[in-house]
Amino acid sequence: MKKSILIIVGIVVIASVNFSAVIKPDSQTRTIVNKMLKAIDTHKGCTYTMRSLERITGMKELRGGDIFTKINVSPHKTYMKMITDPNKGTEILYVEGERSNKALVNPGKWLPTITLDPMSGLLTKEQHHTLLSAGFSLISKIVGDAVKKADEQAKFDIVFKYAGDVTWNSRQCYKLVIEDPTWAYTTYTAKKGDNMYTVASKLLIPEYSLVELDGVKNFEENLGGKTLKVPTSYAKKTIFYVDKETNFPIYQECSDDKGVFERYEFYNVVINPAFKADEFTKGFGDYKF
Repeated sequence: MKKSILIIVGIVVIASVNFSAVIKPDSQTRTIVNKMLKAIDTHKGCTYTMRSLERITGMKELRGGDIFTKINVSPHKTYMKMITDPNKGTEILYVEGERSNKALVNPGKWLPTITLDPMSGLLTKEQHHTLLSAGFSLISKIVGDAVKKADEQAKFDIVFKYAGDVTWNSRQCYKLVIEDPTWAYTTYTAKKGDNMYTVASKLLIPEYSLVELDGVKNFEENLGGKTLKVPTSYAKKTIFYVDKETNFPIYQECSDDKGVFERYEFYNVVINPAFKADEFTKGFGDYKF
């Protein structure tokens, strides 16, 4: 009798263990998104050439150029060199905590090296972002926030779609499409000391949307107390090509109700390069500050 009881108990325990171990696997889409976010969040630095194409008020076509960039994530260090006209040859070096958090700028063309605030109109004229947004970390924040909002409404598989594989710039990629069905316009009252960068950082929206929607003149403008028209999220639709080898997004296209407003293409991406000790100093051999 005791033996039978033990056998029955054993069966119950095994059945219970098997049942509790059944976990619903992640969808392929969520796996791709999770791998992309993890890759970005754990990287320490990168180098790349970025081709930026941005919508500028009053211009019919997207406008931009090619920029070679080096990023050290923490502490934040950025080096940029413009490789297309009209600012070809211009170098920018920014190191968090140095030069009163101003950037060192070599304008080229025999002009002297100067220091400028990252919000300066000379650095941000007809630009969608400041140098503080360079790199991939902003993408992680925006996509991570979209995942959180979609999950709260149980709509992840509606918002995020894996749209098959693509070959882009000889790289094998996943095509990821993000569409926000709740995208709309709302209002936001800026706090004391707010500017385009701080408002966009708080709301995770495009800085340049404040130019188009509210007539903000530049990144330096004090917006404190102003009621602004803003989008409810970064984009109505975003397309990413996610590199299968690195899990980094090497192509990004963002659209609103007017169409595409940003397209960024990343070439020759190197993740976690071995930067030299003086690579983010003005005296580094490759620079001309």
